[in-house]
Amino acid sequence: PVRHDGTDKVTGRALYGADYDASGLLHGKILRSPHAHALIKSVNTSKAESLEGVKAVVTSSDFPQVADKTIELGEDETKLKWLRDNILASDKALYGGHAIAGVAAVNPH
Repeated sequence: PVRHDGTDKVTGRALYGADYDASGLLHGKILRSPHAHALIKSVNTSKAESLEGVKAVVTSSDFPQVADKTIELGEDETKLKWLRDNILASDKALYGGHAIAGVAAVNPH
């Protein structure tokens, strides 16, 4: 079979994600827990928020409280509270690497 993109690739005309200008986009970083089952006493975001170029800092406290009800999700059911607590850790990091906070900024540094 003939590849429809073969000529573009071998001649250097093919474009890849890195070839496009992404000006105006923000860079994102996630703070993750180094420990499993770690209790979270507080999350202080003031230092990150004060940095130049930081547009947003998000923690679980930015999500609305939800009832502990079961919802249909695709072909399965899940607890709404479990979903909320698993996106960003709130009171406890459930596993090592669990996301605690997210930062959006104009540069990755």
